[in-house]
Amino acid sequence: MNRSSSISGQETEYFDRIPVDLFISNILSRLPVKSKAQCRCVSKLWSSMIRRPNYDQLFPIKTPAPPRILFTIDVAGDMLFYSSPQPHNPDKNSSLVATLHNRTGHTKFYKICGPVCGLVCRQYNSVAVIYNPITGESLNLPKLSFKGNIKLSEWLFDKARYSFGYDPIDKQFKVLCITWMRTGSENLSDEYHVLTLGTGNKNLLWRKIQCCTIHFSSDNTAICIDGVLYYPAEIYKGEGTIVCFDVRSEKFSFTNIDRDMALKIKSGTLTLIDYKGKLGACGFDINHRKRLVLWVLEDAKEPKWSKHTYNLNVNVSIHPAGMIGSCQLVLYPSFMQDPFFVFYYNLESNIITRVKLEAPLFKRFHGCRIQAFPNYVEDVKLM
Repeated sequence: MNRSSSISGQETEYFDRIPVDLFISNILSRLPVKSKAQCRCVSKLWSSMIRRPNYDQLFPIKTPAPPRILFTIDVAGDMLFYSSPQPHNPDKNSSLVATLHNRTGHTKFYKICGPVCGLVCRQYNSVAVIYNPITGESLNLPKLSFKGNIKLSEWLFDKARYSFGYDPIDKQFKVLCITWMRTGSENLSDEYHVLTLGTGNKNLLWRKIQCCTIHFSSDNTAICIDGVLYYPAEIYKGEGTIVCFDVRSEKFSFTNIDRDMALKIKSGTLTLIDYKGKLGACGFDINHRKRLVLWVLEDAKEPKWSKHTYNLNVNVSIHPAGMIGSCQLVLYPSFMQDPFFVFYYNLESNIITRVKLEAPLFKRFHGCRIQAFPNYVEDVKLM
């Protein structure tokens, strides 16, 4: 209802305030992610409401944006973030247009963990940063002290690994850091630390936790599925294994794997994927480059794996990225090419479809390293 009054011959109009919850539920829930992120700058009230951990449950998006494929391109230390639509049934003559979101600047982040609820964790030597590719916001994690005195330095960059996970029950993000100091073949010490995000505490602190088996995360292909962080690792004696880290309880467990999987872990050619809510692991046969092997953890308690072999008729070197839907496996070249193609392999029909990916500046990045992450869902959150 409008109201008016006259003061010194001048008329002033007043308007009833719009209830905040009505505004959020009817307006903000219709905005795209980038516009919603800008709304946080309006006031502290808006910012605090949009940043609430349960915001998505309280004010669900009217028409949620479909998942996309997130691409990261490393251009001389400058990391660029693109995303493209992810078709479930692509046509062989179709093409996709990727959108450039943000670039990190010359930060030389050489590793990136797979996205978790719209966020990624980037690592360079001992430095780790939580980053939102859509909004460009970042959160620097505190440096980790080793044994209370020695700080991780650059000569240890192959001896520290960060993994990023999410606990869907308590709705908490956690970063796991594994450090392993050694001189030559002599192991000095190993430590395991966890940092919890999203608690409201501005002072982020690492907490040391215990693990009964000495191991070291072998690469950055960790994946979080339903509150469990899986990552390939090497045990003290050099044996390959897959570690299961329960994000909520912060407990480690190890799953038995066959010899072929262990060899792929040591060679860095095994990719962990989410296969219909189960842990999947896949990689190409070393002796037959067109033969793809997929393992699926059917029973985590036993553990029991199923093994599947596929022959892909492709003439380029491609790398598995993950699953779309129930049967589409996404694959891509690890380095930029002109033109650049994304491959979709249907595990049921054994049909592989090549789709061209187009984007501004792509031709300038020939030979640069690229990574792809399917099922990326945009979000405005940042701790």
